[in-house]
Amino acid sequence: MTSGCMNGGSTQSEGDQAITIKQLSMNPQTVLAESSTTAILHVRNSGQLDANLTIDSDWDDSELHSNYGDRLLTNRCRDIFEIDEFRARGPGDESSDKYNLPSGTEARFTWSLSSRSANVPIQGLSCNMRFQVPFDYSVTAYRQLQFVEDRSITGTPDLDSRSSSGPMMINIETIGSTSELGPSTFVDGDTAEVRIQLRNQLDDGGSYTGFIESSVPEIEASGFSFVGDENNEIEDCLGDFDEDEELVMYQGESQIIRCTISEDVFNELNGSTRGEVQVSADYTYVKDLGTKQVEVEYRG
Repeated sequence: MTSGCMNGGSTQSEGDQAITIKQLSMNPQTVLAESSTTAILHVRNSGQLDANLTIDSDWDDSELHSNYGDRLLTNRCRDIFEIDEFRARGPGDESSDKYNLPSGTEARFTWSLSSRSANVPIQGLSCNMRFQVPFDYSVTAYRQLQFVEDRSITGTPDLDSRSSSGPMMINIETIGSTSELGPSTFVDGDTAEVRIQLRNQLDDGGSYTGFIESSVPEIEASGFSFVGDENNEIEDCLGDFDEDEELVMYQGESQIIRCTISEDVFNELNGSTRGEVQVSADYTYVKDLGTKQVEVEYRG
């Protein structure tokens, strides 16, 4: 977590989170019918935070189903290839369907695939094997606010604001203040708002692109309330967003949520009071690694 003592301005963050691709290969990329090829994906958590990596979304060790790393190898042309063997090695050197990768640790995945049938047409067959790396994170942020009766009240000069580092930053800003103490201090009569920005701050760089899939954030207010029905004030904040909606953001893209603070906070105010808004969201940063083409030739 990174903090800054600030009466105004934006929430401060340590920066982004990175996934390094150590190796992505298919060998050989041209095979004969009923022959095999090997895919290798080697990744490193080169960011500052621990990351969770679930490699097969459908696998359950209580079910009669094999873990084939389908969240990593998302297309393997099942009508052309079948998996003979899948191996996964992560921290602790143990095979698993889910890994917690502390900063600086690595995981390696290997698929042995064979062509299904000897009946390959003369023109051959082609498969674009598609790979991605989905790292799961949680991000939290908060901003302290202050409410004063009039401009003569100095209140507290230092208000804190924090956000987690990672590919997605939550930026909490305040709007509508007329106080000289800064934008996070509101005077009775101000139209007070909180502006929440979810932003994909990761600079992808290199040859791979990435995007974020995020849940709609949970928003909690303490010391004050937002405008709206007592039981549905957060729904009023979300506006056009559905609570079950998945938000998708590519590099530099963001989603904005605005919440109006209820004037009730000033009704029984004796001098000044403080409040806090907390925002949290679970999200997945998906690094799209593109495709590796494999050709299956006719065995003449």
